[in-house]
Amino acid sequence: MLNFVSAGLSLASGLFGKKSAKKAAKRKAQQIRAMADYNARVKRMEAKSVMEVSKYETRRSYKQRRRALATQRAAYAKTGAVTGGTPMSVMIEQAMETDIDIQNQRRNRLMQAQTLEQEAKGIKYKGEMGAQTAIEEGRAAGRASLLSGIQSSVGFVGAGMAGIASAKESGNYDKGSWWKY
Repeated sequence: MLNFVSAGLSLASGLFGKKSAKKAAKRKAQQIRAMADYNARVKRMEAKSVMEVSKYETRRSYKQRRRALATQRAAYAKTGAVTGGTPMSVMIEQAMETDIDIQNQRRNRLMQAQTLEQEAKGIKYKGEMGAQTAIEEGRAAGRASLLSGIQSSVGFVGAGMAGIASAKESGNYDKGSWWKY
């Protein structure tokens, strides 16, 4: 009888082990996803910050360019230089170079922001893959626990049956008292 009780306990242990492994895997997957979400939000905030800085730098650069051109025009006018011809072409060339520099700064900041956005997507993807892996590992552990419980249960049932067969052979078997063994 003790073998049959042990068999039942082994089977129950396997079932509880499976349930416990699945719950632990789900919790681990939730934690992995939560961490990935957090890290992705941080990267997106960094990207947003880069874009805000880019807007500010662009406005400041254009303002500085306008001031520099105004100062240059005033200096030319003060010297009595004509605003056409060579002085004008120098001013236009400087304005174009400044504009190119500003656009390069914007492009660099945009590329930086896009890189951060891609990193955020990569973090989310890795997090989801980690969560799926954790869930699969939990399922595998659950199956292993269940199979171990079944295996132990079958062993105990076999031992109990062998005990009954042994009792029958020795003549100590009483149909009403088989549970004593």
